[in-house]
Amino acid sequence: MKVIISSSGESIDSSISPVFGRTEYYLLVDTEDFTHESFVNPALSQSSGAGIQAAQFVLKKDPGSVISSSIGPNAYEVLTAGSVPCYTASGGTVRETIEAFNHGDLPLMGAANANSHSGITPTATPPAGTSGSKTDELEMFSAKLRDLRGQVADVLQKLDSLREGQEK
Repeated sequence: MKVIISSSGESIDSSISPVFGRTEYYLLVDTEDFTHESFVNPALSQSSGAGIQAAQFVLKKDPGSVISSSIGPNAYEVLTAGSVPCYTASGGTVRETIEAFNHGDLPLMGAANANSHSGITPTATPPAGTSGSKTDELEMFSAKLRDLRGQVADVLQKLDSLREGQEK
């Protein structure tokens, strides 16, 4: 089976990326012989809609499954609409993750496991079971605040647009 894995590099020995929609690379890996192709994520620098665009790109590669540490709701919806099951990776390398997948040790995602826009900044939430410094935590919450402000701005803009449409 061929699976797509979000990766921080082009090698099978690269680390798993903590995000899906804004990962640097996707690796299409054959789970039997570990041969692989790497692809630069075309949605990496998108100002919005990265998860959807990334998921559409991944679907075109026709994977049997997708493996990532976290997938947001928009990307998850696109992938599952394409009948591609998603599995949660807990870190390590792509090779280690494929080995865990082959042994049935990766949990199947029942829903998105990241918030919308969670991959916008490089200060994503540390994986469960890890502890960050106070500075890391401050940066993480500052990034979340920026994200929420961006979401509020998007909602306000949409409301203004809808109100203008009603006035005409």
